[in-house]
Amino acid sequence: MVTTLRNFPSLARSWGHRLSHIAQTQLPLGRGTPHSATRLPGLTGIDRTGVVDNHGVAVHWYESGETDSVTVVFVHGFTLAAESFYRQVDYLRPRWPNARLLLIDVRGHGQTGRVRPEQCTIDGAADDVLAVLQDRGISGPVILVGHSLGGLVVLNLVRRCAEELRDRISGLVLVSTSIEALSDQGLPQLLASPVADKVYRAVEASPAEAAKFKREAAHFFAPGLAVTVFRRPTDYEIVEFHAAMIRQTPLETFVGFFDELQNHDELTAGSYLESIPGYVIAGEKDEVTPLEQAQRLIEVWPRAWLQISMDAGHMLPLEAPEIVNAAIDRLLQIVCSPEPLDTSQSD
Repeated sequence: MVTTLRNFPSLARSWGHRLSHIAQTQLPLGRGTPHSATRLPGLTGIDRTGVVDNHGVAVHWYESGETDSVTVVFVHGFTLAAESFYRQVDYLRPRWPNARLLLIDVRGHGQTGRVRPEQCTIDGAADDVLAVLQDRGISGPVILVGHSLGGLVVLNLVRRCAEELRDRISGLVLVSTSIEALSDQGLPQLLASPVADKVYRAVEASPAEAAKFKREAAHFFAPGLAVTVFRRPTDYEIVEFHAAMIRQTPLETFVGFFDELQNHDELTAGSYLESIPGYVIAGEKDEVTPLEQAQRLIEVWPRAWLQISMDAGHMLPLEAPEIVNAAIDRLLQIVCSPEPLDTSQSD
């Protein structure tokens, strides 16, 4: 029988205990490939991998599909990694075998790994994506998919990139994303706890003390965030997979991106979205990014279609993949088909 997580406190506590044990186990880092490259759930069957040096940050990327067609670029969320989009890759690969699917571990996450806290910025993460796009020589249409922190990175990229690239951006999918500073809402409120305060101190401590605290912090962060973000019944192995990504996230990343998530906004990106179609997708019960942020995005991006995933939380790429998959699929139809697309839809 498959174990699932429901929004019941007693079961959440039970899972929190189990995930605490899981989170203490250090997953081995691969050599240029995600740790799940040979198992499920995870990002398997990747055709190409590589590393781009972006001013001293070794940015890891993963590719599937052709290299001379439309490119779908995936930018993951806070404390996650490129492999958090494995359910989108598994869906799109057989449907669009000629499309290039490009996934990136932004600084402080996944195989790209540790950077100094002051390097953990939205601008820096967007520069990582731009560096990979340039290195891969992408010259055709581009669809950008950003989840949570990755959505802010995508908005930042659209605002700051060269006009030549902006003209080729043919669609955006923003999932569980804010456009305004979150201040004390959602995830920043969770991280502004006494345990989070210890993270700040641990980063400045000796290496031995920091390593000891990282093991202790796993008792809080991995199970706490994993149990918080899922609201639909979800296979235990997927929640475990999510917790493992959190466990791999360096302490410096928690510290560095914390202020960004509190204070950064991309409202000025709105004027650059006027000619780009896309989707704003949010979970009805998302407690990490307030649902009001999806409405705010629609206000500044009139060409976007808003979709609310009922009863879902924050981790839509894993928790409700069908709604994310369908949005990307429709944009690929727009890019690849000259016929008008019926955009009526439901979750």
